[in-house]
Amino acid sequence: MTCLARLRPATAADFEQLLGETLPFRVRASAVDHNGELMGVGGLGFLPNGTVSAFVIRRPGSDRLKVTFHKAGLWTMKEARRLGVRKVVAFADPAVERAEAWLERLGFVETLSEGNKVYVWHG
Repeated sequence: MTCLARLRPATAADFEQLLGETLPFRVRASAVDHNGELMGVGGLGFLPNGTVSAFVIRRPGSDRLKVTFHKAGLWTMKEARRLGVRKVVAFADPAVERAEAWLERLGFVETLSEGNKVYVWHG
């Protein structure tokens, strides 16, 4: 069986499928499909307070698609530059091995904000 992973624009239905609800803020995101199954979404979240965040929501078992998720991360940061976004914040999920290293590879820098470790990207 051929394994086919692909990136495509994410839809509200993708968030509904992964989270059981849509997000309460605007997003510009891509979805990762593998053999026709939605494996995750990720992109930029435009929060009501003006903060732009980067996020990834993955299904269990998506670890084998690291290259595809990395391509999605590269697309996200390219999109941030294209949109003129000056600052993007992200948190590294402690349950995801190498999450901090991946954020740094995408250009994020570790910093502390109110005692919490945050990753910030400046465009």
